[in-house]
Amino acid sequence: MPDQVTFALQMIARWLEIIGAAALILGFLVASINWIRTWSKEGSHIAGKEYRKALGRTVLIGLEVLVAATIIKTVTLQPSFEEISFLAIMIAIRTTLGWTMVLEMYGHWPWQRRRLGKTKPRTES
Repeated sequence: MPDQVTFALQMIARWLEIIGAAALILGFLVASINWIRTWSKEGSHIAGKEYRKALGRTVLIGLEVLVAATIIKTVTLQPSFEEISFLAIMIAIRTTLGWTMVLEMYGHWPWQRRRLGKTKPRTES
């Protein structure tokens, strides 16, 4: 691969890492400020639920960007067996975190349509 392309890909991966870290930090700060506002207006129960959802979304977005940076670095810059194994483990962890965060935030797995335990009763014809 030409040196200019390698350098450009390294810079893109580095910027994606910075953006991912910034998304995590800013998301935490915004969620915390919104939690304080909601807590003062509506109480701790509602504020706590909204805070967990906001933090979950923040972590998912930050992880998506960080995984993209890792994919670029691994596949284009360092395609060794060890790096690809690391990437596979990182994606598995991200997927597991995503599923469990969706369960925590919305009360159901990503592939389910309704909240667990709150299904409509069947009507027989």
